[in-house]
Amino acid sequence: MSIIIDEKGQKIYKTLGYMAYEDKERADKLDDFLKKEVSQIEERLATDGLLDLKGKPGAVKLWFNVGLELRKLWSKVGRDFQLPDTLITIFLKAVYDNSRRMKPASSRAERLGNSLFYYCYLIAGLPWEMVEASGNWGEWSDFLDSKRIRDDPRIVNWFIDRKVMDYRNERKLTRHKWFKRITKVIRNDLRHIDTTVLEKNELYEKLDKILLEAVSK
Repeated sequence: MSIIIDEKGQKIYKTLGYMAYEDKERADKLDDFLKKEVSQIEERLATDGLLDLKGKPGAVKLWFNVGLELRKLWSKVGRDFQLPDTLITIFLKAVYDNSRRMKPASSRAERLGNSLFYYCYLIAGLPWEMVEASGNWGEWSDFLDSKRIRDDPRIVNWFIDRKVMDYRNERKLTRHKWFKRITKVIRNDLRHIDTTVLEKNELYEKLDKILLEAVSK
């Protein structure tokens, strides 16, 4: 299966393997489908006043809701067009290419593995109340810039489960400074560890030690 994306102004059929003729036909149908669906998503976001938050304080609410929309759309596309999970980042690039009003100005939004829309998709898998309480969009973006963290969603779940942001009170730090500190410590301590092979209890044990390390500094 392939997906149509824009690459340096050229429309290409992006795939992870061999593309048969029927894949091209299905990609064309998917592209037409996305044009309509993305337009409807933007209309809903505009009606709810969320697009007005773009580039402003509180933008995390916009991008969280974009993520919710992307999750619903991916579920529908995966079912109707039989897309495997391995194509999620390419799919999100296609969404970006078909968007207008919710398209961010930053060029990083066009990337695959660490695009803004991919971050939206990841964050939307968490409870909104916890996302809002834990950080603003810039802080969440910095956190997810770590490939190790992106590759293992359980790290974000641990962050929420342990209410990591509450520990800033022990160090009398601002939320921004604490978020920056804990992000740096996690990146440094896990940079040579493939956490995906660990059981949940093993991962949480390592992360708990990292948290204590950050608190004690």
